[in-house]
Amino acid sequence: MNQRVVVIVLVALFTTCFVGTGAIATLTVLNKAFESTADRTPSRKPPPPSEPDEATEPPATDPLATAEPDPDKTPDEAPSPPAEAEAADDFSAPLQGAAEFAVFHVDKAKVDPWVALQKAAKGTKVKVFKGDAPASAMPPYLELRDLAVTDYAVIAGDTLQAGRGLTAAVKAALPSAKRVSVLDAALPLGGSALLDVSRVMFAYAQLTGGVLWDEESQEYLALDAWKQRRIDSWDKALPHVSMHFTVFVDTRANAVELRTAGMKHFGLPELELKNIPKEMKDAAVALLNATAQVLAEGKRAPGPGPLTVALATIKHVQHRKNLEARATTDAERSVDVVLVPGSSTKVPTLAITFSGEGTPSERVSAGIETLFGFAE
Repeated sequence: MNQRVVVIVLVALFTTCFVGTGAIATLTVLNKAFESTADRTPSRKPPPPSEPDEATEPPATDPLATAEPDPDKTPDEAPSPPAEAEAADDFSAPLQGAAEFAVFHVDKAKVDPWVALQKAAKGTKVKVFKGDAPASAMPPYLELRDLAVTDYAVIAGDTLQAGRGLTAAVKAALPSAKRVSVLDAALPLGGSALLDVSRVMFAYAQLTGGVLWDEESQEYLALDAWKQRRIDSWDKALPHVSMHFTVFVDTRANAVELRTAGMKHFGLPELELKNIPKEMKDAAVALLNATAQVLAEGKRAPGPGPLTVALATIKHVQHRKNLEARATTDAERSVDVVLVPGSSTKVPTLAITFSGEGTPSERVSAGIETLFGFAE
């Protein structure tokens, strides 16, 4: 029996017998103990010296990452990451939220990174550690690693060019960065801890003078863009979820496939939607965003099974208004979907599907039209 199975069995036995904060604490410690055995060495590799401007990973920024128009993005769509090997046979829900952020420094940091992080976290509930946190640490917390870019490379190419709010000068200078601060975040399930962490990251980038990077959503953000999307978009304790993830678009011969990257921030599975008619891509992204918001605002851990996506039940006021503005007069503004284990074998993923008659593409079309109505 491998280590992951042992952890899952222990968690299952414990949660069967106990509930409440004690159970949550033990789940966190078990998860931390499991994670501490993993290799913490960054998996990224620097770009080849002969091609310093070539991206080492697929670009991951898409203008359709939110249901609202994005003035920072003009391309019609972004390339999709490599296809996963085979469909996952089962689904394991995340035990807690997690994120990997970074701040790249073209010039030497204005202040010592550790001192800056302590100052940025002052007055918040976010604990900070230089290096690995102890196994007993409770989220939310941040772990700081100060690295050379030879260990954690700048991803250039299309990903850098699509950076949110970055000036041409910053895009040109960033591949020459010498140092990078990597901050690994552990977050409790639910609540507004991610907002506190986002504020700490903003203050830290201000103090050290660097460019923010989100490893999960695979995007660079200038300070103003980070504040607008990751801080100002919250409705009190409610996140505007689609401001925290990217949508990968894979255009096939006869259809489009979508997949999120960044739901991990909330301790939620990534979402995917396939068999989308090309002309319905924008509406499909809005459906994906609505589903993500419903899951984030839900009171139960998401897993395979039926789910009702109703626009009227979305609590985040601005996001609800944006989605309702897309609906036509004949829209039902509510649709029943079925979540099934997704195709990723690397991260927890749920695929959005629709029951009923017809081909998969016809069912997707009917589902989108039920939620938003017929396009005029």
